[in-house]
Amino acid sequence: MAPVMRSVAEIRAEAAAWLARLRADDKNPGDERAFRAWLAEDQRHAAAFETVTEIWEVAGAAWSEPVPAPRPAALSRRRALLAGAGSLLAAGIGFAFWQSAYAGVYETGIGEQKHAVLPDGTQVFLDTDTRIHAAYDSKLRVVALERGRCNFHVMEDDERPFVVDAAAQRIVAARTTFDVSRDGDAVCVVLMQGSASIGVKDGAARKRELLKSGERFVAVDARARIDKPNLVPLLAWQTGQAVFDNETLGGAVREMNRYSVVKIEVTDPAVAGMRISGVYRVGDNAAFARSVATLLPVVVEAGTNQVRLEADPARVNRT
Repeated sequence: MAPVMRSVAEIRAEAAAWLARLRADDKNPGDERAFRAWLAEDQRHAAAFETVTEIWEVAGAAWSEPVPAPRPAALSRRRALLAGAGSLLAAGIGFAFWQSAYAGVYETGIGEQKHAVLPDGTQVFLDTDTRIHAAYDSKLRVVALERGRCNFHVMEDDERPFVVDAAAQRIVAARTTFDVSRDGDAVCVVLMQGSASIGVKDGAARKRELLKSGERFVAVDARARIDKPNLVPLLAWQTGQAVFDNETLGGAVREMNRYSVVKIEVTDPAVAGMRISGVYRVGDNAAFARSVATLLPVVVEAGTNQVRLEADPARVNRT
């Protein structure tokens, strides 16, 4: 059987997941053996791993600096440091680096992603259509996630815990790297490095959970769970990509619509239930719809700021 050809983006996403796993606190010899086997599978793997490591280290050099308050000269330097990383990571959406905020509010528009420095030196990467509010005092560093998704690289402070409030959930972390997303009252936390505790913000309806490297916490309605999923699709947003692994077309469309004012519409439940896999650039919904039409029995109907996917009877009925 001929080998499956994968794109550079797919290989780089795998490399990013390996990098996160190898830097996790709970890595083990089995992880290292599996990583060496992955390197040996394809000569492109080593080059991809080197690329994502360089990006990580450039960003990490800036993250490790204790920055009590951002200064214009420091911001300019960081923009220069991260320009190369941005050119590698940006894919169809707008990226901005090291932005300051007014009155503790940081936000992005649809199709925009932004790096920011919080007052304590903590680094935050805001995904599309995201808004947070940072309120620090002498006892706590609190960031409220009002909507969207963020990645936090927390600066350690022995005197003041770092807290993220998202809907009813409260995440408390020290020197940690983690993602938090909020869609209404639904909250998802993915921990890449360190550990964090999660509980209900007001009241004691649920005991606090300890989240470790590589784990995910999901709270929907009154239900909550912790699992250890594949990190590749969960972290792909940080490189301007969406990775779908046997995802329903309806679910893929919801994710893609977050990044574009041109919305994809799927009204037929049978079409929404079709399955799709692959790595896609976010921010260009028309291109995504055309790609889907080559893979699935659907046709594209384009309108003003809207793309509709309908079943293609000629292919649906084909035996």
